Amino acid sequence: MGFLQNLFSGGANTLVDSVGKVLDNVVTTKEEKMQLENEIRKSEMQFQLDLKKLSNEEQQMILGDISSARQREAQVQTSEHATKLAKNVSPYLALGTTFITLTLFFVLIFRPGNVPQESKEIILYILGVLSAILTQIYSYYFGSSAGSAAKSQTIASIKER
Repeated sequence: MGFLQNLFSGGANTLVDSVGKVLDNVVTTKEEKMQLENEIRKSEMQFQLDLKKLSNEEQQMILGDISSARQREAQVQTSEHATKLAKNVSPYLALGTTFITLTLFFVLIFRPGNVPQESKEIILYILGVLSAILTQIYSYYFGSSAGSAAKSQTIASIKER
């Protein structure tokens, strides 16, 4: 129990120091120390490179998902077998959400007396959710500057490879 107690109560610091001393004893010449430092730097750079590759793969998956959703939407819109509701459900939902959000904003700004005090917090919460949904709707229909910036960075990193 004494070892674990020492390890967790400051013994970890001593452990790191003793490992460093062992490495200093194993690596005796200046060239060996430089070679060890180069290997450590090389490993760190490889780690950073692998991390960047994973980040790029994640971005490509996100962009692929967005692309497939857009393709599905285009197929529904151009299909002669799709119903009128299937072709228009997204725009109807977008317009309805926009209308409800703007109406709630109007009521809270210009008619605050019509909102009961006990339900005001609930309405503000709902308004926050609707505002977030409205942001996503606008990003879908008009594009997102954050997505565009990320897409530009992804394309640039692909070109560098």
